[in-house]
Amino acid sequence: MKILIYGSTGFVGKYVVNKLIGKADVFLAVRDETKAKNQFNGKVKTSSILYDLVAPILEIKPDIVINLIGILRESHDNTFEKVHYEIPKKLIDSSLRVGVSKFIQMSALGANLNSKSRYQKTKAMAEEYLKKSGLDYVIFRPSIILGKEQKLFEDFKKYSKIAPFFLAPCDAKVQPVNVYDVADCFEKAVNTQLKNQIFELCGPKVINYKELFEFALKYIGIKRPVIPVPKKTFLLMLPIFSIMPDPIMTLDQYYMLEEDNVCSGSYPGVKDLLGNLRDPFSF
Repeated sequence: MKILIYGSTGFVGKYVVNKLIGKADVFLAVRDETKAKNQFNGKVKTSSILYDLVAPILEIKPDIVINLIGILRESHDNTFEKVHYEIPKKLIDSSLRVGVSKFIQMSALGANLNSKSRYQKTKAMAEEYLKKSGLDYVIFRPSIILGKEQKLFEDFKKYSKIAPFFLAPCDAKVQPVNVYDVADCFEKAVNTQLKNQIFELCGPKVINYKELFEFALKYIGIKRPVIPVPKKTFLLMLPIFSIMPDPIMTLDQYYMLEEDNVCSGSYPGVKDLLGNLRDPFSF
């Protein structure tokens, strides 16, 4: 079985690739082939997407395509529409051309065509296109994924150099999932007959952002007080954030904060796939 993975060198991608190595022929569509081979100790095959995004699909003709490409913030011409919708659309169309048997898509909890957040809206647009494409599919919608390389930890390291304290929305909740559980779910989708299903990936605990921030600070060994405030506080602070070279929060991220990032219960989840759940804070 040949598996082609896009977004393989990102945070989650590294865990998914390592989980699948040795269980299938793993191909990675990457910009830097040498870097990717070194990252996985030469245990994978690579194909460049530097000049043609869909060339790896047409050349390799994989059995399964996994798309992990995504951005949290826009930059230059990397818009949510381009990265979350146009790119998956091209991959889906090319997968149809070569007879891919299953397309596995990383979406996001809260994906909704009617969302004010363009991040969530474009994730939903890709889901809809995939569902109507005729390809067999599995779609994963994770809450925040926790693991050693989670960007949240780097952000706290950076901002703690100038911030004597941190604010956390007290009236918003999140249900973090362990990155190892996420990787196991992808493996399950690859190695079973699962098809045409959406899964919400959440951990066993619903927490508030104060608890999440306190964990992050403790994990990186930095002592700072975390002060709970209403989430509307961040809306008032957006003009200040917008002049920062790397804003703490964008308007689109505030729109996502307006709704709790927890599993709805309308779709199966990690427990349905794996039988149990890891502690999201143990990795």
